Amino acid sequence: MISRRRFMTTAAVVTATGALASWPLSAADAAGPALELTAGIDGSTLDRATVLRWEATRIQVAAQRLRYWLPGALLAEFAAFYDAAPSIATVDQDRERLADLKMGLGEDRIREILAADLAVTGPASHLAAATGSWAVSRAEVTSTLGTAQGFVTWFNSRINADDKRAMLVACPDHYLIRTPGPGVQEVIEVTGGAVLGARFVIDYADAAGVPIAAEPAFPVRAAGWAHDDFGTRIGAVHHQFQDNPQGGFRAKLAVAFPAVMPPEMISTHQWHLACEFSNWVTGYAASIRT
Repeated sequence: MISRRRFMTTAAVVTATGALASWPLSAADAAGPALELTAGIDGSTLDRATVLRWEATRIQVAAQRLRYWLPGALLAEFAAFYDAAPSIATVDQDRERLADLKMGLGEDRIREILAADLAVTGPASHLAAATGSWAVSRAEVTSTLGTAQGFVTWFNSRINADDKRAMLVACPDHYLIRTPGPGVQEVIEVTGGAVLGARFVIDYADAAGVPIAAEPAFPVRAAGWAHDDFGTRIGAVHHQFQDNPQGGFRAKLAVAFPAVMPPEMISTHQWHLACEFSNWVTGYAASIRT
């Protein structure tokens, strides 16, 4: 079932300002063939506008969290029930302004704002993972431009360069993503349908036994376990890619959560995946068209 957050929004306004500098997010902004993106969730194919409506909602919730901490985010989540058709007219600009706000606040302030969340979700994730059983959130993104290997090479280059803005701008629910070492990402984000932020570290060198099967038809992969502060495996990612014969490529995206997590969290994270990878693919496409 597609999550209720597909069409949620709030009346909150993003007030931060800044340069819109991360990458061209509209196909009209760069020369060359037009980029067309679709997403797949629960067997349904979704156009770009549908994913952008979900993103527009999350931009407003994230903005309220950063302005008024958790109480603001909770009010924004509540208000979101009452508007089923958020406008996407300014989503490109709002995405960039939200990233400006996060970058301007800096890592220390972001950690302070999310500290209460992490005090709850850290122990909860540790306990949830103790069962050793997993539920997988899945989504797909299809691009008419680029190649599977080209995208993964671009993505890895952003990780290795510790390009914090490229990581943040991809999804409103990203609050801090940094690279403390080769192939390692520290992440603070609101995952899935959660209200509270969570912190984990993804190690792409630690992929043995991830609970998401490899698919031979998707030969380009990025996989790794997510660990908590104690080194406990609390989740995993396994993203797989293939070239399309007609051009472009297809991504099968998957994240494993402890199976005791509420089903709503697992289903809503599909939208998170569709949002972030659609925006990352847009950044990659811009890089090969300039």
